[in-house]
Amino acid sequence: MLNDNDLNRYARQVIIPNFEEEGQENLLNTKCLIVGAGGLGCPVALYATAAGFGHIEIYDEDIIEISNLNRQIAHKNDHIGNNKAENLVQECLKINPNISIVSKKNIFDETINVSNFDLIFDCSDNPETKYILNYLSHKFKKILISGSAVQMEGQLAIWKSGLNKEYPCYECVFPRTNEKAPITNCREAGIIGPVTGLIGSMQVNEAIKEIALKDYQSTAGNLFIYDGLDLNLEKIKLVKNAQCPICSN
Repeated sequence: MLNDNDLNRYARQVIIPNFEEEGQENLLNTKCLIVGAGGLGCPVALYATAAGFGHIEIYDEDIIEISNLNRQIAHKNDHIGNNKAENLVQECLKINPNISIVSKKNIFDETINVSNFDLIFDCSDNPETKYILNYLSHKFKKILISGSAVQMEGQLAIWKSGLNKEYPCYECVFPRTNEKAPITNCREAGIIGPVTGLIGSMQVNEAIKEIALKDYQSTAGNLFIYDGLDLNLEKIKLVKNAQCPICSN
């Protein structure tokens, strides 16, 4: 049950029809995992914190560099050299000290136990981590909200293959291949900061809808592609791969 402080802090959320106090209680009882504390992880963590996701864990082993500061908005010039996850936690607590939020400085791999989480945010910038997150979220029946951004383009998808066998998983759409992948990381290809801000905000928006809204029709099973040059958002219906090694069985 929400206390007076909760009602004041989340007042502009609980007055929304279909959200109300029950939706806020659901958020406060949600445990979410954020993998990556960079361009996507910063807005995801800040907005998830402000919205009142009750328990958040953030994984990132990297340290803050000056080249991160055009887009990783929780990190400041005097934070250079600090661990990203630790710094992001401290910045989140300045927004909302009433939630539980912790940092993990180790590399995220398939040995990490995700069974206690309700929701996973994929804010990583490398394909291998995305495949690991897809495998774990499918295996443990978790909602996975995946974002990516490069140059002036971004992508967003909600993956729920472990919860509903009719939905595709990440590997259905982006199968592993021996071919050399195109450059998709910010370090080599470049990135405009507002694109990561937009995609990260959309990730949290979808998470709130999944957790807090009543009678909500999930947007899982679609891929959303944002083009910052043309200011266009395209929605693509995804098809399940019957031979997918992750979710076909």
